[in-house]
Amino acid sequence: MKTDNDYLYLPERFWQKHKQCELLIRQIEEFIVDETYNELRYQSFDLKSKSDIKEEEHIFDYLLRNDRIEEHDNLIRKSLVNSLIMDVCYFLQEALLCSKKKRLSVTFSLLRKPFVYHLPVFLRIMFDAEFLDKFNEQDSFDVNYIKEKDKKELIKESKKLLVGASSLEIDEIFDWIFNQNEQDSLINLSNKALHLSTTRNKNNKTELQNLNFIFANQNDIENLWSYLYNRIPVLLLYLVEVIEPLVFLLLDLPEDVYEDRIKERIKILTNNVC
Repeated sequence: MKTDNDYLYLPERFWQKHKQCELLIRQIEEFIVDETYNELRYQSFDLKSKSDIKEEEHIFDYLLRNDRIEEHDNLIRKSLVNSLIMDVCYFLQEALLCSKKKRLSVTFSLLRKPFVYHLPVFLRIMFDAEFLDKFNEQDSFDVNYIKEKDKKELIKESKKLLVGASSLEIDEIFDWIFNQNEQDSLINLSNKALHLSTTRNKNNKTELQNLNFIFANQNDIENLWSYLYNRIPVLLLYLVEVIEPLVFLLLDLPEDVYEDRIKERIKILTNNVC
């Protein structure tokens, strides 16, 4: 099969959508590499004196001991969001690279974490008033255990934030990512990518004399590419438009920074930027 220097094995008809995905991920990556968002990574606190903080005392404990609860909670939120964004970028960037290499089982495995696991945490940080207390105080707290109705409620709340992805319906977002009753949901496809055999869910069941993804022929790979570049750009747009307002809520930034991001995103979506 003929390869391209930039796109490797990826057929040319998918190049434009692939580039669009890369640029949307770049908008997420800016939050962890651009100096504009340094406050997300680096924070400072005033001390009454050098002896105000105890030897080897963790900054979280210091803030709590001095009843500086709001500063403590903001530090937790910023640390969480920064680290989650970093992890999201790692997985998304490698997923796209593997797509170009025609390693689709790896691509779908890597896409699972940012959308199935990270996205709900971003939504909880933004909209779940009890999330931070549970995260701080309950050692058995599972950040990803959310009932279906609560996931849909979080998605409903996120709809208020959306600009480019505003046409997406609540059920559409839920079905594409989380719905195990939908055969082509991301959770089901990533399950197949990760496991040789899936038998518990009839909508995700491995066929007779088969192993998931292992015997994929060129036609199967073409279908997976079609799925990938039809859905992932839309889901990436949604992810950007969930993370972005959360960052801007945490940081005091000039309004034109947000406006510039919107303008760039319009260019990305209309294929006017490279």
